[in-house]
Amino acid sequence: MEKLTDQQRRQWQIDGYLHLEGALSAQQVGFFNDEMDRVRALPGFEPDNNPELPIGHYAWLDHARDLDPNGFMDRRDLLGYHQAFIDLIDQAPVFDYIVDVMGPNIMLSMTQAIARPPTQKFPGYTHTDGGESLRSIRVSETSPPIAMKAMYLLTNVSEQDHGNLTVFPGTHMRPIPDHKDRVITPYSPGAAQLMGKAGDVYLFPHSLWHGPAMNRGKVTRNVLLYNYCQLWVRSYDHHNVPDIAQRCTPRQRRLLGDLGYDFRPGSYFYVPKDQEAVITG
Repeated sequence: MEKLTDQQRRQWQIDGYLHLEGALSAQQVGFFNDEMDRVRALPGFEPDNNPELPIGHYAWLDHARDLDPNGFMDRRDLLGYHQAFIDLIDQAPVFDYIVDVMGPNIMLSMTQAIARPPTQKFPGYTHTDGGESLRSIRVSETSPPIAMKAMYLLTNVSEQDHGNLTVFPGTHMRPIPDHKDRVITPYSPGAAQLMGKAGDVYLFPHSLWHGPAMNRGKVTRNVLLYNYCQLWVRSYDHHNVPDIAQRCTPRQRRLLGDLGYDFRPGSYFYVPKDQEAVITG
């Protein structure tokens, strides 16, 4: 599954991200935008604002906190809403790039849909993924990442300050400062606001400094995020193999944690003997 050109591989190693154009068709873009409007009113996991809980905790709610079709939404664990969310797990050619970068011993760890409306109140923010532990772990230029993310644009982002994904190229190789020492924002020196069209996808590792810029435009920015990790890293979204596994292909089930046999202690330490065959399909 070697998909990266020499130039792309060099960009990944140096800058820490890739921009793939036209990953989704116009029909898919329209469908997923409609799905985001639909699931807004359905029960699901949304951010929990309880200060007693860890940052990033999601709670099960009857609907999105903001029911305005053009309002904010941050919905997790998307696979149960429609077969199309399942099929996006390993859709070509994006999944082929992910396997080329990470190797075959991987699983899906997170799915997320985010709508960021125009507002003067949200200043944007910068972070790395994976919480306190992965924040302190980095790998070499030639090592597969521990975790990486595919971010699908569902709206055009052709100007700055339209909710752009903002990255700090090359920072996947160095630690992000502790917020108690220095706050990094999308407007700190070295930040790059990325442009793209609806249907494009950005690939980047957990360790790259990234986050959304302000949205001073007139259109809500919609994105889908699919996160992948090495097999020994636990999923963010589900404790056991999800109930929707019966609607998945063998490769999709493997990416959801179905190892092809009943779990036993040590199962995720070494990969199943057919792992490469299942993933490369």
